[in-house]
Amino acid sequence: MLIRTLKSAQRNLARCWRDRRGNVSLMFGFFAIALAGGVGLAIDTSVAYSVRSQLSAAVDAAALAGARAFSHPDRDDDIRNFFAANFEDGYMGAVLEPLQIVPNEEERTIRVTARANIPTFFMRILGTDFTDIAATGQATLSSRDVEVSLVLDVTGSMAGTKIVDLKAAAKELIGIVVQDQQEPFYTKVALVPYSSAVNVGSYADDIRGELTPGTCVYPNEPTCTRFRYRRASNNDWVEYNATTCVTERPGAQIATDAAPSMALLGPHFEGGNACLDAEIMPLSSDKVALELAIDALSTGGFTAGHLGTAWGWYMISPNFDYLWPAESRPMNYGELHLGRKVLKVVVLMTDGEFNTFYYDGVVARNAYDSIGPNYRINQNATHGNSFAQAESLCDGMKAEGVEVYTVGFAVGSNSLEANFLRDCATDADHFYLPSSGTDLKQAFRDIATQISNLRLSM
Repeated sequence: MLIRTLKSAQRNLARCWRDRRGNVSLMFGFFAIALAGGVGLAIDTSVAYSVRSQLSAAVDAAALAGARAFSHPDRDDDIRNFFAANFEDGYMGAVLEPLQIVPNEEERTIRVTARANIPTFFMRILGTDFTDIAATGQATLSSRDVEVSLVLDVTGSMAGTKIVDLKAAAKELIGIVVQDQQEPFYTKVALVPYSSAVNVGSYADDIRGELTPGTCVYPNEPTCTRFRYRRASNNDWVEYNATTCVTERPGAQIATDAAPSMALLGPHFEGGNACLDAEIMPLSSDKVALELAIDALSTGGFTAGHLGTAWGWYMISPNFDYLWPAESRPMNYGELHLGRKVLKVVVLMTDGEFNTFYYDGVVARNAYDSIGPNYRINQNATHGNSFAQAESLCDGMKAEGVEVYTVGFAVGSNSLEANFLRDCATDADHFYLPSSGTDLKQAFRDIATQISNLRLSM
């Protein structure tokens, strides 16, 4: 039945086409108007769809930017800038109304609504001059806890403009990373200044063990407040006091983050290799305190880079948490808070070769800093040079999921230190070789931005 009906309609249309009488011409006139109207409607609809699509993409980008800057005073400006960057002014003749920005503090969401009037091309024949288009985007502040260990080379070669540049760069990183709002997620930074050793201050007894008053004589273990040993230069006996600095572990746990309660770290005896003044600072969200600690940094000594690397790891290791105040204790590796894994980051910075390493808390005979054999013990390092030890430590922390950024300040691209830093970093995007103070600030700014982006991603 359907086939017969279609064939009949086909014959009737053919007859109409052959008929040249006036009534048929009139019918085709109406048909032409209807056809033009249909085409015009399709064009106007296509323009409206294109504008809506672009508008939707722009409000989505703007809402996401707003979520990232949820607590920042310039948040709404960021939203408008991101929208403008993704929606060309006057696109398809669209006339925009002001953006509607609606934050929800309780749900931590940002809703952005954009409205536009689009001039019609064909529908105006029917009396419709404009089409109203609207799009809404919403984003939720997605975050997680962040723990950053900032490891800073303050050796003698950093004196002058270098340390000034480093302080400015480090404070800018802290300003970006440490968020003003610390609930429900926190962002904290720990400081590790290092040169010939690392000063742990009042934590020394818990970290390298409480020392017995008196003098230990080599080959007895250096567990006394003074240590007597034979110097490398002439085998004469020499005796020096212990400090609150520490050196590498003397045993099998040298490349791990085992708790000091399981394996004490090595003591440090001053000799010609004095303990630096600046002490470590456990995780903190106090920007003022962090910046004051950075301002107080001074330079001196040689480069025990493996000790800086180790303490970069220790400061965010859950195995060391019992040492610190409650507010400075790191979370467990991979621990979830409100469904999000903690992000642990080490930023390791140096400006030179790792040239200082130890035997029993004294610089080893085969070290190659310029301290000279008069202050070295007449023994080679037990665990290899500083680079070898640092490489093992980098491998260990990366195996625990720690993000490692490395910065070689004014370091040659083919030098030993550059090769180490390249291998230690999580990947090529985590490795920097700034050659000037301006470049150093940019490197720290880039790292801070990457950390902030990782904070907002799964």
